[in-house]
Amino acid sequence: MTISSIMRARIALTNVARNVECTRSIYLHKGPRVAGLKRDPEQVFVTNQGYKYGTDSENIKNIKQFLSDKYAVSDELTLQCLTHKSFGNGIKPHNEKLYALGSKLVQLYFAKYVIDTPNTNNESAINGKNFDVIGTPIAKELGSRMALGIFAKQNGLNSVMFWKSYNNKVNFASSGEMKVSAQMLLALVGAVNLVHGKQTAEEFIREKLLSTGELEDITVKIVQEAH
Repeated sequence: MTISSIMRARIALTNVARNVECTRSIYLHKGPRVAGLKRDPEQVFVTNQGYKYGTDSENIKNIKQFLSDKYAVSDELTLQCLTHKSFGNGIKPHNEKLYALGSKLVQLYFAKYVIDTPNTNNESAINGKNFDVIGTPIAKELGSRMALGIFAKQNGLNSVMFWKSYNNKVNFASSGEMKVSAQMLLALVGAVNLVHGKQTAEEFIREKLLSTGELEDITVKIVQEAH
């Protein structure tokens, strides 16, 4: 074979290669993690119950109803209240700081609430206000993780939350659901304060958490069962 024929053959092969369209198929696995298979990144933003992250009406409707028009916040802020930092590797806006704000507000308001409860039988009461009650089991438990978590569950507020449980087959407390539910509820208080101010946030606490007596009933039951 002459040099010229070899060159013509190489040119022909080069032209063929240019005309061949190379494609690659990548399988993105959905469902339980399987070793060796690349997981669909969209699955990171879907809960164990199948709820996809976003401001879809089904995701936020229970919270919006609970807030009502009086305490309404934006859909995006509502979604943030429902999102724990464990979800999606923490890259979505989560409720950690709203929770911190709401927790402080609730602790302060509950302290004032129990002090203001009339108790004329206590000799150490000051102007009819019983400061000793702050140290009682009921007062301590009223704003606890367990009491608030159960309240959120009983009112359907935690039916859609974006968080990651390492074992969602165990009970309410052990799975982390109780803790995340309480944090979500406190984040709502923080969001109301952020949007409407402290006075309205305190009205929200009084009306939504205390007026029905449900939270206090839950608290009493917890204390009774503990003893």
